[in-house]
Amino acid sequence: MNGPVNLRAYGLLVRDSRILISEEKVAGKDILKFPGGGVETNETPEQALRREFMEECSLSIEVLRLLHAPGTLYSPWTHTHYTPMYYQVDGIGKPTAPTHEGLKLSFLIPISATSSGRMADPEIEAIRRLFGDDPTA
Repeated sequence: MNGPVNLRAYGLLVRDSRILISEEKVAGKDILKFPGGGVETNETPEQALRREFMEECSLSIEVLRLLHAPGTLYSPWTHTHYTPMYYQVDGIGKPTAPTHEGLKLSFLIPISATSSGRMADPEIEAIRRLFGDDPTA
């Protein structure tokens, strides 16, 4: 593959067995994903994740551990290649999305997100790695 890698960093923040989900419109589709986004030049994925959480959630986070790095994939939403990395994160305070971001933040029971048909496979796998194979999670 030629061209940029399109490295992306996403964070899984859990409170009371619920996971923070960002509802967004991507390429005209309403999808569910985790807060996060593109890694900029001279930025590590962890630095990007901290920046993205501040921009999207007005929340300062601590990056705890890498959960899932599936390699370069083809996005079902944008039909482009991307390289996502999924981290477990922690943060204090209420996540609040800026009005200009065009997203909605909410804590969902994991199975509500994974069974919605609006979440891509790598996100579902990241949830499985965090919560295990508990079908009620």
